[in-house]
Parts: sequence; C-alpha cells; structure tokens
Amino acid sequence: MATILPFRALRYALDEVLDLSRVVAPPYDVITPDDQERLHAASPYNVVRLILGKQSPTDTHKDNRYTRARGEFDRWCADGVPRRDATPSLSLIEHRFTWQGTAARRLGFVGLLRLEETASRCVFRHEATLESPKADRQKLLEAVPANLSPIFCVYPDPDGAVQALLERVRRQAAPLATAALGSEVVRIWTVTEPATIEAIQQRLASANVLIADGHHRFEVAYANRARYGAVMAYFVSMREPALKISPIHRLVRFRTSGPADPTPTIKRLEALQPTCALQQAAHLKALVRWVPSGGPGRFGCVVRGGLYQVAVSEQALARWHAAPPVPAPLAGLDVSLLHGLVFP
Repeated sequence: MATILPFRALRYALDEVLDLSRVVAPPYDVITPDDQERLHAASPYNVVRLILGKQSPTDTHKDNRYTRARGEFDRWCADGVPRRDATPSLSLIEHRFTWQGTAARRLGFVGLLRLEETASRCVFRHEATLESPKADRQKLLEAVPANLSPIFCVYPDPDGAVQALLERVRRQAAPLATAALGSEVVRIWTVTEPATIEAIQQRLASANVLIADGHHRFEVAYANRARYGAVMAYFVSMREPALKISPIHRLVRFRTSGPADPTPTIKRLEALQPTCALQQAAHLKALVRWVPSGGPGRFGCVVRGGLYQVAVSEQALARWHAAPPVPAPLAGLDVSLLHGLVFP
C-alpha cells in the first residue's frame, strides 16, 4: 500500500529570492513558449530554468537544456538560494484559484511516496504514456539529482480524518510562505509534529492512490527506484470539496475510403446499442448539463450530424463491474468505461 515519508526539503531561501512569486512556474508540460520567456525574465532563479530550460540550435551532447539545468542547480546551491530543511517534514499546500467563476481553496500536502516493488500495484494510473516525454524527464533526472516538481495523487479519505488534520494545521499557525501565479495563490506550511505525520502515514498505509497528473514522471521515477527509492508527490483527499476534475476529451477519427461524411460516424454510434443508449441533444448547453447530472458512463458526442447523449446501459455497467478488466477503483472512472465499453 502507499507509504508516505517526510523529508528534508530544499526550499527557496526567502532572504535570497525575496518574492516566491517570481520563482514559481506551472507544470512543465503546460508552459507555452511565451510563458517560458516570461518566466525566464521573471528571475534568474525561476524554476522554469530547471524544469523546462531553453533549447538552442547549437545545443550539443555536452551543452544542452539538461546540462544547463544542472549548471543552474549547482550554482543556486552554491549561492545558498535553495536551503535544506534541518528537520524532515511534510508540506501543507493551500491552493486558491477560481473555478467556473467561483473562488475555490484546495488543501493538500507534499511528501515522498516510497517506490517499493509493490508501488506499481497500489498507485493507480489512467493514462497511456509516451516514450518521448519519458525520455525527456529521464534525461532531466539524470542531469539534476532532485525531484523538481511533484506528481499529483488523490487518496481515499472516507471519514475525512486526514482532511481534518490538514485543516487543523492550517488554522494553528501562519503560513511559512506565499506565492502568486497570475490569479492563483499558494500558501505553504511545514508539518513537523511527529504525531501529525504518523497519523497521516497510518491513515494512508492501507490506501491505494490514483495519479491525477504526472504519469510520465511517475514511470520514470519508478524505473529509477533502485537509485532514489521515492518520488515527491502532492496528495489531495477525495473528500476535499475543491478537488475539481475537468472532463476528459477524446478526438475520434474513422478511416474512410471516400470523402468525409458524418453518416458513417452516426451509424457507428447507433451500433453501440444496446450497450449504450443514444439520444440526440437539442443544443450544446443541454448536453453539457446532462453529462454530469447522472452517474458514471455518460458521454457527450459532437459530430457534424448533430449532438448526442451517449449513456452506458445499467445492464452493461453491471456486467462491467462484475468482471472489470482493470482494478475496481479504476473501473468506475468514465475514462475506463469510454475505452473499455464505448470505444474499446
């Protein structure tokens, strides 16, 4: 099961960087070229210089974005810009953001996830990974001996006990640091009290976790587990009201021998019956309202021939759950139903 560990974190020294907002960055895989330029200009210590350094046409085997990241990291450490904590800790993270026009506040914590041999069975994944991004993160891990950004995991918290612990920590003390990125604000506390850390560890000791983001980084870390033994992860309770999940979109293309025609696509949808019930939607807003209004197995389909509600039948759902081809916690996810029943 999931083994969570505190660790002596490397943190930006506030007397060196002065403003954390100038050194933070979004996850590397959502940073656009314009973002990259802006973040580079924000500070000589912005973490983008490590997680997504600039490339050059003159790059060589000895001088490239990975070797330059290592050079930056070594210089920062020599200058005392990141400093290692004296005491192992977990880090409580409060993330404030706007969701569909409404202010939201999400609590989670950062710790180490031990990469035991069994970790591949207790860390559930729901995305196929690609070789190119994994090779990229592998080169960075080989160049810079640090976890530079955490994977994002969610964990079951049936009675909300872990969430209550995190709320108590948040209320008891002022945050260690605050950073803003655009309209989003992050506040950070350190959790060093042994009893609190042990309580969190015990609660998650019998739990499986699901990766929400960071599949490529997890697989690279797991492949290197003999060397490092753990990966930094950000954990959020499934009981957290501000754990927001956007729809997962898929673009489906059918091979056709003639000109593009919406009719074959509609026929393919009709062929899903009786596994799925098919009904045309009046307009897009109605379709968007319908999808989340029921249980699992509801999908919206947009084709040139119209908008359709696609709902997996109760009988098909019952057969699926009776003998799921994936672990039970994954079987209930719409992404599993989509790929297993709708478009296997």
